[in-house]
Amino acid sequence: MKIFNKCIAIVGLFLFSSAVFSQCFTTLSSAWRHNVALKSNGTIWGWGFGSFGQLNNGTNSLDESSPILLSASNDWLRVTAGEYSTFAIKTNGTLWGCGNNNLGNLGINSTAQNSFTLIQIGTATNWKEIAPSNNFTIGLRTDGTIWGTGQNDGYQMGNNTCCTNQLSFMQIGTATDWKNIAVSGARSAFAIKNNGTLWAWGTNFAGLLGYSNVSSLTVPTQLNTDIDWDKIVVGNSVSCHALILKTNGTLWSWGGNVNGERGVDPQIISGGFDSNQILGTWTAIAAGFRTSFGIKSDGTLWAWGLNSFGQLGTGTTSNTFVPIQIGTSNNWQSISSGYRHTVALRTDGSLWSWGINDQGQLGNGTTTASIIPSQVTVAGCTLGTDDFELAVTELVVSPNPVDSELTLRYKGNATIDSIVVYDLSGKEVYAIQALGTNSFQSSFGIGSLAAGSYIVSLKSGSGVVVSKQFVKK
Repeated sequence: MKIFNKCIAIVGLFLFSSAVFSQCFTTLSSAWRHNVALKSNGTIWGWGFGSFGQLNNGTNSLDESSPILLSASNDWLRVTAGEYSTFAIKTNGTLWGCGNNNLGNLGINSTAQNSFTLIQIGTATNWKEIAPSNNFTIGLRTDGTIWGTGQNDGYQMGNNTCCTNQLSFMQIGTATDWKNIAVSGARSAFAIKNNGTLWAWGTNFAGLLGYSNVSSLTVPTQLNTDIDWDKIVVGNSVSCHALILKTNGTLWSWGGNVNGERGVDPQIISGGFDSNQILGTWTAIAAGFRTSFGIKSDGTLWAWGLNSFGQLGTGTTSNTFVPIQIGTSNNWQSISSGYRHTVALRTDGSLWSWGINDQGQLGNGTTTASIIPSQVTVAGCTLGTDDFELAVTELVVSPNPVDSELTLRYKGNATIDSIVVYDLSGKEVYAIQALGTNSFQSSFGIGSLAAGSYIVSLKSGSGVVVSKQFVKK
């Protein structure tokens, strides 16, 4: 057992029969008009637009207005939606994909237009993260290398060549210290290194790459001298704006600002790399088509930008140039935005959606739009007092999935004496003595844990008070 700090928490045997683990969603990803999500039992689900096979539905390419099971295998670690594709990584590090492949963007070394079933991509067993655009894809491996496949008419492959498409994944550059990746539908890619520097390559549409005098960056090129960048997201389709978090929780934006997606009036900033800070301390961000979303450190959800179909969830269809809070809930965990719809998870695993719904992308069994967040009912996701989050207890685990540092926020009736992490066999792998309080925030490193699912439990003298499941990437 590994110990946080210098204190060993005295713990008893963790009995899995003492709680019924909910089978709700732990992560989700939204793209053009479809969504995919990972359940806590390791299965993957999807709904919305399915014409290209992105819902792993074989010869049936119909849309799905309710979440359907895409794979009953319980060994999935991560799932990501592309514009017309879906990628998934298993716990053994293998990469799988389905959907559109018209320019090689699945990386299956084929010119086949579509794959209607999930198929393994290559033989590598160290995939960590995938960032698919409309016609090209980049991926991050656990060894810190970046790989790309698909369209290359704007130097998207970052190898100083143009314009032959790539049909299978090739390494981009030689660096082995990348930690975060993102792509835009405007033929550009971004990545952050472990040292906090920001890099980009591809087409410089609307000045998204930060240079006014070049049309493309042919290889990964550092954009500025800052060394505290942490995570970047870029608007989908041809929405050319970027949101980026720093390690101190501050949020910045640049690129296009047609509808206020940068959190400022377009008459003040119309676009370009003149970055502006969006006030607040943030833990999660998402960028859709000219829309932006952020979750603050207090668990509240905020949105700004284009709102023509209610995709901001404000209860109106009016655009907003500054962040506006969505509802009053303070237990939002993650958010993802498609073309003109949005999906989000709360810390209790419940799924919410809003915006346009013409192809069932809200997952509520209808094609009726919604201008406010509405909960999506999914079989196996009913929460009760036996589940992880009790009515009188609030435990927020973030980020989830997590790379190296896990943050817990707790406020409840019970005094917490220790924090314990278990693997899914019930084996204790980490322990830390808490502060003997009923309200705290604590962060600790879990970088040495193997990739997979774990349970973190807050304990008092009388036993387990509350538990949450999280995924280590």
